[in-house]
Order: sequence, then C-alpha cells, then structure tokens
Amino acid sequence: MKKLFAAFALLALLGMPLAASAANEVDMAKVSCKEFLGGGDESISTMLVWIDGYMSAKSDNTVMSNAWMEKLGGHLGQYCSKNPAKTIMDAIEAMK
Repeated sequence: MKKLFAAFALLALLGMPLAASAANEVDMAKVSCKEFLGGGDESISTMLVWIDGYMSAKSDNTVMSNAWMEKLGGHLGQYCSKNPAKTIMDAIEAMK
C-alpha cells in the first residue's frame, strides 16, 4: 500500500506541469467525493498532494511521509465511498 501512495505522489509531481499548462482550474472546495474518486489515478494523486499541502499549511507541519499519505488516501477513499455527495473539503474536516 505504501508503494502505491508513493507512486501516486510521484505521478502527481510529474503530472503537475501538464495540468498547469492545460489552463484548467479546479475549485477544490467544490470537488465532490464522487468526482474525486472518479477522476482517475493521475487526478487523484494530484489532489492528494494538494490536500497534503493544504492540511500541512493549516497545521504548520512541513513533513511529508509515506505513512501520512497512506493514512490520508485511506481516509479519503473510505469517507468518499460512503459519502459521494459530500465534498473533499468535508472529508478533510472529518479527518480532524
């Protein structure tokens, strides 16, 4: 599982320039759990890295670890599977 999330993070970092160059904008506060889960591996991994950064800024934690990414990904997957109409911001708040 750790290797999977490490791969997601790596894909996200490699895919960021492509996403930015496409000039697509996403209001993360409006992304539903259904959209998050249906976005595909590249989209999910990019959003996981964004969510990690968002949560890290709120908590003033500058450490990124495989264990944390696994916990974050697991939580979002479980929460969003059970609550597809909620937003990923709701999922983040439920993690506290």
